[in-house]
Amino acid sequence: MKKLFLAGAKFADIPAILAAKQLGYYVITSGNDANDLGHKYANEVILEDYSNKEAMLKLLETLKVNVLIPSCDDYSLLTCSYINDYLKIGNFDNFETSKIIHHKNLWREFCAKNNIISPKALSFNNPLEAIDSIKKNFARKKIIIKPIDSAAGKGVSKNFGNDTSLKDNIEFALEHSRSKKIVVEEFIEGSKHGFSTILINKKVVFYFYDNEQYDYKPFAVSGTTTSNIITQKMANDLIEEIEKIADILKLEDGIFHTQTILKTMQDGSKKLVIIEACRRAGGDLYSKFVSLSTGIDYPLLYICSIANIPLPKLEFKRKKFIARQCIISRQGGVLQDIIFNKNIKNNILDLFLWYKKGEVINSFYKAGIIFLEFSSQEEMEYKVQNLGNLIKIKTN
Repeated sequence: MKKLFLAGAKFADIPAILAAKQLGYYVITSGNDANDLGHKYANEVILEDYSNKEAMLKLLETLKVNVLIPSCDDYSLLTCSYINDYLKIGNFDNFETSKIIHHKNLWREFCAKNNIISPKALSFNNPLEAIDSIKKNFARKKIIIKPIDSAAGKGVSKNFGNDTSLKDNIEFALEHSRSKKIVVEEFIEGSKHGFSTILINKKVVFYFYDNEQYDYKPFAVSGTTTSNIITQKMANDLIEEIEKIADILKLEDGIFHTQTILKTMQDGSKKLVIIEACRRAGGDLYSKFVSLSTGIDYPLLYICSIANIPLPKLEFKRKKFIARQCIISRQGGVLQDIIFNKNIKNNILDLFLWYKKGEVINSFYKAGIIFLEFSSQEEMEYKVQNLGNLIKIKTN
């Protein structure tokens, strides 16, 4: 029985674990938390911190593993890329290329060098140098300050180049960066969209796009819906850009996922601008959302692309009005229950909950993920916008 090693096992990795077992693999999961929800779906668990590249390499050298795949985490992807430079057990870009894509400062430099539309950006590791340069280059302009190596909005803030809070925002970003580096970039106005692709021989063979919601925190995605905003031309233009990137960087087969902003250009046209990119699946069960929206087993698709298995025939059964939403508390306290309003119950396609009654929670506690289907765009927009009233976390 062939073995597949997953560098992680959080709840978002469950679709990949199930897909790997469907393909006939003996699945080994990792990570440094024995309570991660994905472990119970695996055949075997070997605990190890997947952000520790050297420790993971040493572990994999002792295992006879046929395929290595990353979890829904940038550190996991970088570790897998590092390991693969030595052991060659999956389709991964070399480690230096992976850093270009996953470290925000290197990504901005790459985009600028290769004429890929991207926010103007500068990177720093010194607060005083950052403040001086920001005031010179971004005075009175709206900017975003980010750690170069974090995800899910951690350490990110918005500022004007001369705000009194600038120093605090810089230090906030540095605190959330393992490498103690930040990137400062111009703020781009526009709606936000995920755009996920599968690359084979540097060509896009599958793509999917969505609308993103940021209902609880300004830089952390709280949900996604299928999109009626992106036109075929916008999609084609972005695919051309992604294939250009794949060609320049000589990318291996697999996922190329992006977060984009739909920007209005000087001539009045609209274009999807890549803000972030990664080569692993999205978190919060994004893979399941793609599968429900397209009828394509997305985790199976990307495991095949990593493992050099011929892709299954792509037979789309698209559904137009699907939503994936995080169930998040707005206040702390002792969790009593989650109440689903009768007006949302008939929309539930599936849900994955992990909360425990009686546990003490903080505000912004995530209790689970829900998948919803609607009969129209209007119903979807209305109910998603009012989800806080339709699904309530009851505390005392």
